[in-house]
Amino acid sequence: MNPSLNGYFEALTERDRIAAWFDDEFVAYDALLLPVAMTTAIAHCPTGSAIDIDGRAVPYWLANGAYLQPFNLLGHPAVVIPIGQDKTGLPIGLQIVGHRWQEMKLLAIAQTIDNKIGQYSIPPSVYQLAG
Repeated sequence: MNPSLNGYFEALTERDRIAAWFDDEFVAYDALLLPVAMTTAIAHCPTGSAIDIDGRAVPYWLANGAYLQPFNLLGHPAVVIPIGQDKTGLPIGLQIVGHRWQEMKLLAIAQTIDNKIGQYSIPPSVYQLAG
């Protein structure tokens, strides 16, 4: 990274180049349906703790944010809706990514999916504090 003003503008130009490429590839689709994270919701733990994924310790930021970061960088709106629960009762989320500047269309797609999936209920275990 070049911490100068010129370096900043170079980074913005590169981001815009990647966003334009992604827009060209994404044009045939109304939205992308993706996982939110590497796992279903995680049990409460201190921020920054490693998360166990298939017996492997994965950094917290990677386990919970890696699938969200590209769209934050490129400026594509995204919404997460609950679509069920895992066998322990923790929520499973679905990330829906839309076209840039098309937030209302994205929200309409999310509403349609949510209506098809049905009513989500918060599992009782969420109300229990880890202790």
